[in-house]
Amino acid sequence: MKRREFLSSFGGVLSVSALNPGFLSKAFAAGETTNLPFANGRRPLVAYPGKRPLIQLTARPPQLETPFNIFDESILTPNDAFFVRYHMADIPLSIDPEKFLLTIKGNVERTLSLTLQDLKSKFDPIEIVAVNQCSGNSRGFIEPRVAGGAIRQWGNG
Repeated sequence: MKRREFLSSFGGVLSVSALNPGFLSKAFAAGETTNLPFANGRRPLVAYPGKRPLIQLTARPPQLETPFNIFDESILTPNDAFFVRYHMADIPLSIDPEKFLLTIKGNVERTLSLTLQDLKSKFDPIEIVAVNQCSGNSRGFIEPRVAGGAIRQWGNG
């Protein structure tokens, strides 16, 4: 999907959010809330693009927690319900496929750079099951309160 199509599919919500950062959380508000069983546990549910309504901890940067009832659906968390944890305020909305470059460097024998076309054509797709967990999980249940993350602490999601 091209950037213009992506933006127009949300009625300009994302472009307006650049002018008013607080608008993003309002724009995707699902209108519902949930209550986690600890102090300051009332949270809004919001639906970002590609996601079903998730528990919002912060809007900038986005931190979205998976509601606990989703874990009853399957042994695997669906992609559209997987938690979101950004550490930077900018939200990546698109890439230029012609300029995209993934560079692998560091403690490797040699640096490797791959274009998006390389990634799509030079490798066989595989699926693996893995555990990916935010270290802040259940932080809201700890007494005394633990610093870090956000004022709104993570529950079980």
